Amino acid sequence: MKTIAVIGGGSGGISAANHLSYKLREKLKRNEIRIILIEPSRYHYYQPGFLEIPFGLMRQEETYKEIDKVLATGVTLLQEKALKIDLENRSVQTDRSKIIYDFLVIATGARYDFSAIPGFVEGADHFYNLEGSNTLKKKLNDFNGGTIVVGVSGMPYKCTPAPLEAAFLLHDMFKSRNLRDKVNIVYTYPMPMVFPDKGISDFALRLFKEKGIESVLDFKLKEVDPKSRDLISADGKKIHYDLAIVAPPHRGSELIAVSGFGDQFDWVPVDKFTLNINGHKNAFAIGDATNLQVSKAGSVADAEAIVVAKRIVEEIDGYNPETLYDGSGGALMVTGIGKASMISSNYNLSPVFMPESYSFYWLKLIYNKVYWNMTAKAVLSEVA
Repeated sequence: MKTIAVIGGGSGGISAANHLSYKLREKLKRNEIRIILIEPSRYHYYQPGFLEIPFGLMRQEETYKEIDKVLATGVTLLQEKALKIDLENRSVQTDRSKIIYDFLVIATGARYDFSAIPGFVEGADHFYNLEGSNTLKKKLNDFNGGTIVVGVSGMPYKCTPAPLEAAFLLHDMFKSRNLRDKVNIVYTYPMPMVFPDKGISDFALRLFKEKGIESVLDFKLKEVDPKSRDLISADGKKIHYDLAIVAPPHRGSELIAVSGFGDQFDWVPVDKFTLNINGHKNAFAIGDATNLQVSKAGSVADAEAIVVAKRIVEEIDGYNPETLYDGSGGALMVTGIGKASMISSNYNLSPVFMPESYSFYWLKLIYNKVYWNMTAKAVLSEVA
């Protein structure tokens, strides 16, 4: 019996395990294959919802489900914490057992390194986990005037458009409360643009001008001073705030650091097309865990999960794997209440930005509901 081990932690783990189970269902029935998902949490989270909670677009209970509720039949769930991966000996040591695998898929996601910026925990807010999102919601509900800074501490970070969305939603929130003239919104970014793509950056800057949002570019956050309420950049610039909403520093999983095969920021080096961990034909990494220069977004993790599932199936069936990842990813970017745009890209195509519309906004709201069955449970793979 061949064993496929999937290490979760990021959004791609569930997707990879489910895609594999659908594609290998006959072999699972004949006990020729076992698929193990190693996941310490009881819950799977719909992370895009964390941005929407503070603005009343989603409720917190809509952003998570128990993992076994979205796991496909045939996947064995081990609610254990992976402690170390041995790529040479094809094993994963957990806090309870040792798993020997034939194929490995790492989907450990990214971790937030709050300690990398002095004062961040005490002085800044964020929407990158459920606790942070709920805290921010309360603060926004109580906010009646002053300066709100929306910023990005460094690259890369999850869901590239999310901080822009936050700035646009802040504008509409305070406008609806008749407080917009009392709230100054400032957007900071560590690049000379407000988004890594110039076309999208130019579009966002036009919206900033229309909505009265200021921007401070090339602002590389070094420190947060919670007493004076200042954000301090690496070159000594200071921005005063009454509320700071900042994407925290991101790096790879601690598991990758302990296992010793990550880069200096603990991202897993992979082949950009096959998603194999460098030097290991039987091991893959997907989603936020990798060092690929693609968006750290759920759509990317899911697209990569499909590719890896197909490559493993091709290998098991005795074929030379031919399925390749083309860098595909996309996102719906909310530009305000009632409007959104669509961004898509791949290795050969610069980001394509579709004009904002009411239709894209409603597509975003619909996807928030259908994610659990369409993406997490990978039902499209089941009928493919």
